[in-house]
Amino acid sequence: MKNYLSFGGGVNSVALYLYLLDQKIEFEAIFVDHGTDWPETYEYVEMFKKKYPLTVLKPDAGGYSTLYDYSMHYRIAPSIKVRWCTVKFKTTAIYKYVEAPCFMLIGFDYGEAKRAKISVNNGVENRFPLIEAEINRAECKKIIKSHDLPIPIKSGCYICPFQRPTQWKELRMKHPDLFCRAKNLEEAQMERAREKGKKPYTISPRGILLESIIDENQRQIFKQDEYPPCECGL
Repeated sequence: MKNYLSFGGGVNSVALYLYLLDQKIEFEAIFVDHGTDWPETYEYVEMFKKKYPLTVLKPDAGGYSTLYDYSMHYRIAPSIKVRWCTVKFKTTAIYKYVEAPCFMLIGFDYGEAKRAKISVNNGVENRFPLIEAEINRAECKKIIKSHDLPIPIKSGCYICPFQRPTQWKELRMKHPDLFCRAKNLEEAQMERAREKGKKPYTISPRGILLESIIDENQRQIFKQDEYPPCECGL
């Protein structure tokens, strides 16, 4: 059966790609461009594509190809409780593309063994080569460096509820326009919840507003720690 690699542009999937090359295992890598990854991830994927083959898919969820536009239209933010965003804007596009039966190679490293579950869905069987080879995250970085490639940032959406407070602060510092979009989405979904008589919830599972996480009014000790002005116009 054919091997497909679920490629996200982060450390583990990049390392898995290179590991499979080193092991001379044939595969096709798939990257689903849902339009809402961090800019650094898109830059890395563009660089990677110039060196290695990579199939890029665009999702289609009710006519929307980007997770952000879909979320704003329905005024619903991604949630840690129901992973609808992954289904609608990643796995559905992959399942439509692949030729089953096949193997889907997923980049969980050895330290994430508890997350790995071998399962078969519509003829697509998940496999975890890094775990099988007992390769941890530190070793993943060594594999990437051995191929003279830079270490990518942790892949993920800029509206992902799994982001830590430090990541939200980094987003506000490096990409104020994207932070503004995330904040607008949070406000929209909270307004929708109120209209339906439900308890509003924040994007952060901690129940803290994004605006409060970054606390722009707090006096910064060092000049370089001050947030740049937001000129997104949103």
